[in-house]
Amino acid sequence: MIASPDKFIISPKNGSQYNNVKKIGDSDIIINTSIEEAIDVQRYGVVKSLPINYKGDIKVGYEVIVHHNIFRITYNDKGVPMQSDSHIIDDLFFADQELVYLSICQEQKKGANGYVFIKPIEEEVEFEGKKELQHIGIIRYICKELESQGLKEGDKICFRKNCEYEFNIDDERLYVMNHKRILAKLN
Repeated sequence: MIASPDKFIISPKNGSQYNNVKKIGDSDIIINTSIEEAIDVQRYGVVKSLPINYKGDIKVGYEVIVHHNIFRITYNDKGVPMQSDSHIIDDLFFADQELVYLSICQEQKKGANGYVFIKPIEEEVEFEGKKELQHIGIIRYICKELESQGLKEGDKICFRKNCEYEFNIDDERLYVMNHKRILAKLN
């Protein structure tokens, strides 16, 4: 296997660069045939090789959640589909360390490279119905940087505005953000 000085080498989970099939009953239904929408790009990858001098917690074989542009197919100026700039060969792709957000090992999920996943909070507002609270959430998947500061999964926190980057992990809508975007732990 090849190794990079500073990038992970990953392949898309289940060999698919797009996540556009939903299981309904016993049938697989294709929900989108377009490659334009970032929401349908596969964000789950499998680590095939670590950066040469990597000292972190991620190991070969771990699943990781990455930025959607790693596996994303685009069109060139002539309308021809092209692999992303991260593509190496076959089903292998480079992933910069800062574009790896979550590691998964035996169902254990942990924020990677200083990223944390936040579950938004909804509350019932009289005459308006359910509304999502702005800039407040619950830590769903924590990183070691926040753990070292005494925070834990399940803590209610507030975060800076305009840093919500939405992900769907295991059918749960979450925001990923750098741990430095967390402003305070709330009671």
